[in-house]
Amino acid sequence: MILSVDAKNAALQGVADKLNVGTNSVLSIYVGTTLAAEIALLNPVQQSIANAVMTFKIPPKVLAIASGTPTAAKVLDASGTLIATLDVATELTLDKAQIYQGGYVTLTALTMGV
Repeated sequence: MILSVDAKNAALQGVADKLNVGTNSVLSIYVGTTLAAEIALLNPVQQSIANAVMTFKIPPKVLAIASGTPTAAKVLDASGTLIATLDVATELTLDKAQIYQGGYVTLTALTMGV
């Protein structure tokens, strides 16, 4: 199956709608299997949806709870249900390549593509 761009945008709008229900959804960033940072996403989460890519609004920085290079990122809805696993190399951009326990984790860009 090959979806049109309009269908992909509609699918991403469905993801955004799911993330916008209830209190803030969460971006969990991992170093290996260790949770390094949890960032509460803004509501609504999306800044834009275009060309099969959802660009998220940038949430405030948070303190890291572990150190290392991010290897995985998961987006959870307000109930804690996994919505998506992101590619940290292409969909997640932090202000630093490493996360340092006790230091700030600042998200500079977050996208999700279909």
